[in-house]
Amino acid sequence: MTKGQMEAEISRLLIRFEKEHIGRGPEDARSYIVADMAVVRLRGVMTPAERHLSKDPNGSALIREMRLRLVESSRSLLETWVQGLTGCKVLNLLTDVSTKTGEHILVFVFDQNLEDSFRERRAEEVRAMKPER
Repeated sequence: MTKGQMEAEISRLLIRFEKEHIGRGPEDARSYIVADMAVVRLRGVMTPAERHLSKDPNGSALIREMRLRLVESSRSLLETWVQGLTGCKVLNLLTDVSTKTGEHILVFVFDQNLEDSFRERRAEEVRAMKPER
């Protein structure tokens, strides 16, 4: 699996999580593997009711609290899904939600540099393709 394919699969996992636990998926999902992290940016995550509620400062706080608690209560499930996909142990999961932009950011921190493993695998493939002299 290439780095791009892995990033797409991580995005699919988070879309699935949002659909199963919130009732709808994000409008857009992008994942980026950077060193020992996977950064996931979900756009358009708020429901119509949440968008309406977010106009009130107390409503915004309530939405953030609910979404952060949801991730925290489902942490082991998310870690299991991502570990199964990447083969890396998840050491930490950081998350935040913006009620202004409707974005949800998640950062998975791994026990190894996943980006380097893709570089090393690609270098080996290139070496294998070079003809011997």
